[in-house]
Amino acid sequence: MLTSLDESLYHQSSRLFAEAAVTDHRFYDRYSYTLLAPDGDAALLTGMAVYKNLNVHDGFFSTQAGSAVQRNVRLSRPLRPIVEPLTLGPMRTEFPEAFTATRLIADPNEYGDAFDLTFRPVFTRLESPHYGEADGRVHTDYRRFSQVGWTSGTLVVDGEEHTFDRWFGWRDHSWGIRPGVGGFEPYTGTRNRGGIPSAARAGGLGILLVYCGFATDSYSGFFFTIEDELGKRLYIDGAIRVNDGEPSEVVDGSHKITFHPGTNVFDSMKLQAQTADGEVWDLDVEAIGRPWVYRGTGYDHGWNDRKGLGAWRGDGLTVETDVYDVSHPENVVLPDGEVIRPIHREQPVRVTVRGEQGNGHSPMMVVGPNQVYGLKERP
Repeated sequence: MLTSLDESLYHQSSRLFAEAAVTDHRFYDRYSYTLLAPDGDAALLTGMAVYKNLNVHDGFFSTQAGSAVQRNVRLSRPLRPIVEPLTLGPMRTEFPEAFTATRLIADPNEYGDAFDLTFRPVFTRLESPHYGEADGRVHTDYRRFSQVGWTSGTLVVDGEEHTFDRWFGWRDHSWGIRPGVGGFEPYTGTRNRGGIPSAARAGGLGILLVYCGFATDSYSGFFFTIEDELGKRLYIDGAIRVNDGEPSEVVDGSHKITFHPGTNVFDSMKLQAQTADGEVWDLDVEAIGRPWVYRGTGYDHGWNDRKGLGAWRGDGLTVETDVYDVSHPENVVLPDGEVIRPIHREQPVRVTVRGEQGNGHSPMMVVGPNQVYGLKERP
């Protein structure tokens, strides 16, 4: 099927843009976006993905009000015939100015909340490539760019409408091959701890993942590091800039994490990043609201069929909705009363940089035990 992209001169193989140039069933193309009120009282997490080799288009939107509940809507349909712009139930995304403005929309609907937002990034960062092999096969091969900036528009959460001109937004767009897509991941001898894709690079050990994307009036940036459970660094990436200036790459960094007592969920972090221009940046990161439970979006086998992202779910539009009790910092109560401690949590935060306060998005995951912080593996 021809699409508008096939009019361009940017093909990289003989395949049409509607087709993947690789046959791995896990090939995906996805964006995620999160929005945060300055006080953390209201928040949105949404995203869409395409799996060309599985003929699936899925997505989600989740909201929080206060620190009590997370409301989830998961949607999936066959990808083909491809509709431009991509539309998924009430959701659609428009790109009026590439890398300058993104419009995210969920029309009023019977399933849950609604929004009409325009996100304008102040910093777009292309991460270093993510690549990994184990047991003679490639398990990870993808690219990602992330953006931080400011959002204007309207968000409706549980009937309450919020209209704003400048709330913090974070967006990422990644594509390629990652574990855990399409309901099937081959086991070839080396286990992936916790079912978290990033843990595949640790060779069976646990990991600590620390990330912060942030923006203030004067500064913006990204800090990203992954270590194994013994503290050995496996990955570091990021860049920081004075807004309207040139970014400088993060070349080294450290972290000091304070956890909620008795949990693996952080309350605050002190991050220090050294950049290639010789600058040292101290980031004081404070959790506000509750960390997102990504299971509610369909990650981590979060669909009712437990098949996770990219799985075929029928010839028409499939929609699932539920509400999680997130009033405890770590324990999550599902609709049936089951209490879980999910590993994959991503935290809205307040960030202070050189005396200036802003907001950010901070995934921080402990997968397995961690000797640096004296943490045992969670049951």
